[in-house]
Amino acid sequence: MKQALPGTGMPSSNIQKSAPDRTSALPDDLLLHVMYFLTIQEAVQTGLLSRGWQNLWSSLMWLNFDAAKFSSMRTYRKFVNNALLCRSSLPEPVPLDAFWIYAVCDNSDDSLDYSDIHPWIRHAINNEAWALGIMKHSGPKPLSMEGYPFPFSSVYLKILGLSHCSIDDWFVQNLSSCCPVLDDQDLMSCAIHITMFSSTKLKSLTITSTQLTRDHPYLSSCCH
Repeated sequence: MKQALPGTGMPSSNIQKSAPDRTSALPDDLLLHVMYFLTIQEAVQTGLLSRGWQNLWSSLMWLNFDAAKFSSMRTYRKFVNNALLCRSSLPEPVPLDAFWIYAVCDNSDDSLDYSDIHPWIRHAINNEAWALGIMKHSGPKPLSMEGYPFPFSSVYLKILGLSHCSIDDWFVQNLSSCCPVLDDQDLMSCAIHITMFSSTKLKSLTITSTQLTRDHPYLSSCCH
């Protein structure tokens, strides 16, 4: 026998079936604001809560993929690939503000190399991200872009953070010519092999755990 809820005279199962989906009625801007406080995995899972939440996460303009939140690098790689594929399949492109990758790249079988990361960078650049970070945790070899076209060409990119990456003259020359509005760069534990670093646009350059020969009169801030 079904039990009626107090004061209603109606079985509880009927109340549950007839209850309106109020979260679906909330404006998308409010739902997206809520998602900014979630991890990217949690944001994707909100699609199970309500019809109004389905794929709404793909309209987020700040994406932060942290490998530490996943059981394995293989799972992480698959998640990022699927997430970006979903964004690329939207009827209209959604621009990005910021895109960050936190990953362990230790050159083992269950690791990332630049062949994995390059298309992720291109997705961010093609979607007009103005802040981009590739935070690779320490491994035996720095992340090398050798053999690939320069990935950061953008008239929107203002902030670039790189960790444990290989930086050479080719990279610096392209950075200066292909990123006209870049004014803040952070290089952390990178393998830097350059003869000169020169730019008229860069205002802040932070370098940690390395040495750099620099010629940069326009910098308002430089830490190393």
